[in-house]
Amino acid sequence: MKGSTHLVVSTGISLSISALLDVSLTPAAAAAAVIGSLLPDLDEPNGMLANRTFPKPAIRALQIALLLAAGAAVWLTRAQYPLNWAAGAVIGLTAIASTRWLRQLLMLIVGGALTIGGTVYDARLTAAGLTLVICALVPHRGFTHTLYATAFWSAALYWMAPQSPAVPIAGGLSYLLHLLADALSQRGIQPLPPLPWKLRIPLMRSGKSSAAVVETAAIGVTFIFAWIVFFQMGGWRLWMH
Repeated sequence: MKGSTHLVVSTGISLSISALLDVSLTPAAAAAAVIGSLLPDLDEPNGMLANRTFPKPAIRALQIALLLAAGAAVWLTRAQYPLNWAAGAVIGLTAIASTRWLRQLLMLIVGGALTIGGTVYDARLTAAGLTLVICALVPHRGFTHTLYATAFWSAALYWMAPQSPAVPIAGGLSYLLHLLADALSQRGIQPLPPLPWKLRIPLMRSGKSSAAVVETAAIGVTFIFAWIVFFQMGGWRLWMH
């Protein structure tokens, strides 16, 4: 399922269910739902969330920094330490690696910086940093597509906003809905590793018209559901300004 479809479906349905649960919705809850709808795919460097968080200009800046570092390594140690010429070559070759690999590297660098900075300034930065590091290292549809990750995300939201129950509810539901949507693909998900059981309802196949049909239907159902909850049932009154 495309990132844009995850965004619409998971966000719309999670906020609608939150309204049905009669919790006061806030901009923070909406933000948690939006992030939760895309967060499982942060383990894919070319996914929507990673692309928006680390766009091509950031990748180009990293390439320039690597090339400058390679040049400095060679120039400053050209006579004394010949082995550093090899190091400079390795750094230089890294700069021309694939965009996917460079984005993973940037996630590790930024995640490491946030993790260290959070120990001094704010523990929430550490949490964000560790999330980036983990997502950069795990395979796609691995740990981030499990119920464990859903629980961790929901618990982190509660920790960050204990006075606003809508935040962990909307964010956690949105994350879970992303996993359920991915379960509709041929590959499915493995929600409780190391248990081998897979949740898979293969309604969508990559490159087939079935994927477009299912995604269009899901978006349509989401808009109808949200319209009923927020306009027919008055759920919009739960928004706090």
